[in-house]
Amino acid sequence: MRLGAKVITHALSAGAAGVSFVVQPLPGSDQLFVIPIQYLLAASLAKERSASLSKEAWSNVHQIIWGGGALRLVLNLTLGLVPLAGAVTNAITAFVTTEYLGHYVDRALAKPDAPPPVLSIQDILDSMTSLFTARSR
Repeated sequence: MRLGAKVITHALSAGAAGVSFVVQPLPGSDQLFVIPIQYLLAASLAKERSASLSKEAWSNVHQIIWGGGALRLVLNLTLGLVPLAGAVTNAITAFVTTEYLGHYVDRALAKPDAPPPVLSIQDILDSMTSLFTARSR
């Protein structure tokens, strides 16, 4: 991942997590903020590379964003009843889905003529692992 893409992804992921944490007491209200942040991330990464995503890649982007929203909503309606646990879970899921989205979009933009990367649980785990094991350059 290029430095510009990392900075944009980390900044918007932190923003999504912060907003999710703050608005958690109102179930589902974080969607009003996190989903636009995630679309902003996809558009910002495309602009940073001066490229555009393919139709298939955009389809996967929508799946990541709306799937993450559904996950946050389910967790919010279950763990949201436990003080602080709901807010922390909401923030973590917003952060992870936004980070994954950034990694996915960056990879899709790196090879615009190739088929978009496949969405999988292993891909999510690899993206998160690379976040914590990245080497300083």
